[in-house]
Amino acid sequence: MKLKDILENIFGFLYTLSMGDYIFFMLAFILLLGVVYMIYLIKKEDEKVETYYKEENSDYLESIKEKIEKEYKPTTIKLTEYEEEQEKNAIISYDELVKNKDSYTISYDDEYVSNSEINVKKISSDNTGVKSDNNETLQVKLMNYDKEEAFLTALKQLQQNLSN
Repeated sequence: MKLKDILENIFGFLYTLSMGDYIFFMLAFILLLGVVYMIYLIKKEDEKVETYYKEENSDYLESIKEKIEKEYKPTTIKLTEYEEEQEKNAIISYDELVKNKDSYTISYDDEYVSNSEINVKKISSDNTGVKSDNNETLQVKLMNYDKEEAFLTALKQLQQNLSN
């Protein structure tokens, strides 16, 4: 095919279109240009926001962080009478928990993977306890099976006695 034939076919096609077709194609083209321009503006705005936070606010955030680190002083909480009474009568007080927060230890069994992304370790019940000052741990001991069985039979007997 020659260039002349191609041009004749294109102009022949354009000649067969009505005025409504021309208007439709022009509106579709303008709408397409508008969408492309809006995407460009959105991308450009994202870049502005990103550079604004990286460059201009980094010094400001650093100064706030340093100010907080220098001037932060924990305040004491004023307890109500009820809260003071509960604190005094508690089995373990908040102060004791805060004082002993680093003395608890947990030992783990072998590491295993439960998912391809997350490593999960099993907690060993044999070595879990509280560290003392002389590096001894308080061992957690589970109830003996014989004692559990005796306890269950005593409960069954109690249930039978209560139902009679």
